[in-house]
Amino acid sequence: MRMRATIAIILGFLILISISAYLGIQIQHTAQTIQAELNQAEVLIHSNRWNEASALIDETLDDWSQAKLWWAIILNHNTLDTIEISYARLRQYTLNQETSHSLAELNTLMVLLENIPESESLRLNNIF
Repeated sequence: MRMRATIAIILGFLILISISAYLGIQIQHTAQTIQAELNQAEVLIHSNRWNEASALIDETLDDWSQAKLWWAIILNHNTLDTIEISYARLRQYTLNQETSHSLAELNTLMVLLENIPESESLRLNNIF
């Protein structure tokens, strides 16, 4: 009887660790995909190709909106709200063709996206 309980506990723990690792990988992949698209938007802004940059930013916002649906289950909502605010600023700066503000907000957004996988990954320093 004790052996079954021990096996069940170990199995449950392994399932929990596996799910956490999988979610961490998915979050990192999504964040990297959005960051790569934002890097392309940065190049377009530097080239004063505002319409293309704006369209690409809107695409990344759509990607973000899709990801946010399942990220909201496991991530801090303050972080998600900060990313939403950053996207709103970026879109306005891009629509108004403000180069320095657009680039600054774009870099802020990329840092926010970069920090999510790091802060939410399964590491001992994040547990203790």
